[in-house]
Amino acid sequence: MKMERQGLAAALLALTLSVSLGISGCGGGSESGETASSNAGSQSASVPSGSSAAAESSPAATPGTGTPETALPAASIGMAPGTDDPDDLADNESVEIVRPREGTPEWTILEITKLRLQPFPETDDVNELRKERRERNEQIAKLAHEVIALTHQDPGKEQVFNVAVHRLMEATWQLAMQGDSEAVTELYDYAASFYGRSPKSRAAADSHWFLASFANENAVRHGDTEPRWLSEFARQARLFAERFPEDQQRAIKLLNDAAQTCDAYGIRDEAVQCYAALRQKYPESAPAQQAVAALRRLELPGKTLDLGGPTMDGGFLSIADFNATPVLVVFWSTQAKPFVERSAEILSIVSKFEKQGLQVIGVNLDTDESAVDAFKEKSGMGWQNIFHAAPSRRGWNHPVATYYGVTTIPQFWTVDVKGQVVSMTGEITQLEAELERLFPPQKE
Repeated sequence: MKMERQGLAAALLALTLSVSLGISGCGGGSESGETASSNAGSQSASVPSGSSAAAESSPAATPGTGTPETALPAASIGMAPGTDDPDDLADNESVEIVRPREGTPEWTILEITKLRLQPFPETDDVNELRKERRERNEQIAKLAHEVIALTHQDPGKEQVFNVAVHRLMEATWQLAMQGDSEAVTELYDYAASFYGRSPKSRAAADSHWFLASFANENAVRHGDTEPRWLSEFARQARLFAERFPEDQQRAIKLLNDAAQTCDAYGIRDEAVQCYAALRQKYPESAPAQQAVAALRRLELPGKTLDLGGPTMDGGFLSIADFNATPVLVVFWSTQAKPFVERSAEILSIVSKFEKQGLQVIGVNLDTDESAVDAFKEKSGMGWQNIFHAAPSRRGWNHPVATYYGVTTIPQFWTVDVKGQVVSMTGEITQLEAELERLFPPQKE
């Protein structure tokens, strides 16, 4: 049939966008402190890991990297072959639109698209919305199964097959995030099945990506109470990078997110393994360069700490100045709410051990010197701080922070009389116990 130019561009654009495989970002946060961001002066970004908000979004919102994925061929979505560019089509007075025949895989894909684009009922009833989401995702999964059954052995239908796999995983991911235990099992089963079918295929990579993203979401949501999800996310991230090393963008993101999430929660071994994989597999990437610094920090316990820098009064402060003396290194900022809100408690604990000979070195990550002065005066903080005069070396660009890959504050590092790092923690609740290790009870 012929369509007039006026509505053609909009119609084709809608079709093209609706069947392309859209992917959104995968980020999250930790409540243990403030974290580094791409903005050198910022002190309030969250650790890139996962976002629990995605679970309650529409079925179109799924985990991913933001990379556009391959759309169906022109003929598969109802466009005449050779006319798959909406802008080109808009320049033509008319064009023949080929509608998929009912019952074909392409027709079913369009039915899935219609389902995904349907608005949800306007209601404040959360349970009703969850029910609608669940039923819609179950229907999408059923239709995707039908397409997969019709196309999995037909090389000429591989793109259609890939779209169906993505929609199946997307719907199953949504169901799993709503607490459907059967869907959780299916995520694992599908990933294993598509990998077994063709280990290097797009379907295999996509299905594993959804599985790893599911582990990511749970690590962010339940890392405090169920640390097994942190280990599972790290495992799935490493497995993805091992199986699909050529899928660099997603592999790098998973490894980096898993490393930083485990790092933020203090799961050292898992963080080290993911950072090491980044450095080994993708050495030229920016996250790999950051991983080198993070590994330098994580490998500090038991080693001599090299740390020093200028002070706010124009002097120079080095840990070497405190030879044979226990030292506490505190990474802090007036923008780090956990530190500021509990500063009185922190200073009280530190004061107790200062009376026993403890020395304190602050590494301040503020950008505004006046804010630091005001806080010190108000709180009564007496320890010296490493703080640079040059604005370009402040905040998250502080040389000590970048050298050791510090991305969360506050942090408390304890150093013994030999100058060796004993412990590193971001948990204020652990501070007193860690300092007690530096001052064991005296035998009578």
